[in-house]
Formats: sequence, structure tokens, C-alpha cells
Amino acid sequence: ALIKPWSRPATLVVAAAVGYSAEVFESFVGTLRWHYDGDALLLVRKDPPPEILSILEKNRVFYREYFGDNASGQGVAIWARFNIERFKFYREVCQEYDYCMALDFRDAVFQADPFGYLRTEPALAKAELVTQSHAHLWDFTDNAAGEIKHHIKMIPFCNIPEGLDFKECMTGKPLINAGGFVGRPSAFEKLEKVVNLIAKHGCSDQMAVNIGVHCGLEGLGESSAVPLQGTGHGPINSVGYRSVFTKVGGSFGDLDCMPSPVVHQGERIKIVDRPHRNSAKEPLFSAGRAVLAQAG
Repeated sequence: ALIKPWSRPATLVVAAAVGYSAEVFESFVGTLRWHYDGDALLLVRKDPPPEILSILEKNRVFYREYFGDNASGQGVAIWARFNIERFKFYREVCQEYDYCMALDFRDAVFQADPFGYLRTEPALAKAELVTQSHAHLWDFTDNAAGEIKHHIKMIPFCNIPEGLDFKECMTGKPLINAGGFVGRPSAFEKLEKVVNLIAKHGCSDQMAVNIGVHCGLEGLGESSAVPLQGTGHGPINSVGYRSVFTKVGGSFGDLDCMPSPVVHQGERIKIVDRPHRNSAKEPLFSAGRAVLAQAG
């Protein structure tokens, strides 16, 4: 009988990259292509400049131009609206893939294959959505951490479904960071619905995600479907805001002392406390580098 060859799942790395310099593109795309040769797609400003188009072309990164208005505007309101709108972009572009990783663009770098967990952690690979969180638990008392209190101030501005006891379903659960998710297309459909339902000016997309996931809106809170990865675990490690990491040579590491595949908010760590890491000056990808990265 013929043996069916093993086929890799179709994967996509996606980020909203509107309004950033070529240097930031080189950091994100350069570190990505050291470790990952699959599809990548960025949302960029309308009429992107030639230097950015050159980086994307050399590295085989697809792009779409921003679909909204006032893409080059300034101010908290415009940025908050854009953070909500990006979930529409995530949902649209992830439909043709088995797995999609959506990241903040400015402060994410790659240290290993972002989808390596699909091979090494089969239980996690079955999840509809994998989140990553900070080292803070939801607490609606005066003892809450400063980062939690910051989010609690948003609650009066959120469109919380009538009758939802959000304090009951959130207390004691981790603060999910909305700067990085990995999951199946169905998860991004649900995330878009939750963010559009709850978030608005004054209530961030991150606050909406925390309410939606912890309170089980749109089926996002099923424990088998959404493993909550604590800081220092999983494919994405958000290391800012007093979260945790280890130092693995010149890399940020998880608590298992292996390099974190994706590091988010590394620039929030004091330089003296960071692992030494050279910025990516060569954004080109080569198959040889991929083999070495995967073997290493």
C-alpha cells in the first residue's frame, strides 16, 4: 500500500505594521526569516515607501495596504481604533490557513520556529487558540497589581453584555496580552466578534479579549479550546511588565530554559538585565539558515 507522505500544516505569521520605519521592518522580518520559511503577511500603510517594499520583496513577505481612514493620523483615539480594526484583518487573512500567529509588530522578535510547538507539543497543537499572559492575576480589590488597576479603569467604557458577572469569571485568572495569539481560523473569527462587541474608545482590545476569553464569550473560554499560557511558557513570551524569563546564552528563555520562539516586549527590560542579542542586519532568508535554526 502507498504510504501517504506527512504534510506540514499551512501556517501564517501576520502583524499590523502601519506607520513604522524600515528599521523596525528589518528587525521583525529579519529575525522571522532566520527561523521560519512559511507564509507571512503584513498590514502596511497606504502607498508604502520603496525601502519597505524592498525589504518585503527580498524576504518573500506579502502585504496588504491599510483599509481604514486616517492611517497616518496621531493620537490615542486613532491608535485605539486601529488596534480594534486589526482583528478584522486577522480574521480575513487567516481563513486559508490551518494555523495563524498574530503579533504586535514593533516589539516582537523571533528566536526559533514560531510554529515549532505543533511538532513538539501535540496537546497544545490541538487547541483552537493559544494565548499568552503576564505575571499578574485579575483582582478587583485594592490589592490588585498596578497593571490590573490600569485595566479596571477601562471597565466603565466597555460594552459588557447585560447580566455578565465579569468579576466572577475573571478573578484569579491571568492578564492576557493581546499582542500575540496563535490558533486556528475559527479562533480569529471569535476574537473579532468579541473585540467588536466590547471594545471602544476608552476600552482597549486587550480588555475586550480578557473579558471574552475568561468569561467564555463566543465559546472562547472552553479550557480544552483555549490553553492560557502563563508568562515563560508557550510559543510567545511577553516579558514586559514584571513578567518572567530566563537567560539562555544570548536569548530570552522560557522557564524550561529553552529559547522563547517569539519574544514580545523585550525592549521593556532594562538593557543591563537583557540577554545579549544582536539585531538582525541581514533580513534575507536562506534555506541553510532554516536548517541550522531548526537543528539548533
